[in-house]
Amino acid sequence: MQDRDALLRLLMEFFNLPPDVRPQEITQKAIAEWDSLAMVQLIADLQGTFLIDFDLDEIGRLRSYEEIRATLLKRGVSLIRTASDSVRS
Repeated sequence: MQDRDALLRLLMEFFNLPPDVRPQEITQKAIAEWDSLAMVQLIADLQGTFLIDFDLDEIGRLRSYEEIRATLLKRGVSLIRTASDSVRS
């Protein structure tokens, strides 16, 4: 599923995570590199990849895979990609 989950793939590449990482392990508290600068860069990547703009309230909640996923799904973003879909990274 990982190869089809565009958000999981983005976060794994962004933070250079091992291939066996589980989504629930991807949190700001668990990843030392997830500091304020990384957060700004991550938000830019997420907005560019999924073609949306987060508001300030949403940005305040983007602290884990699950929270980012919930926010994207609430906005109507599909996270499952097929081979023919092009997702910018």
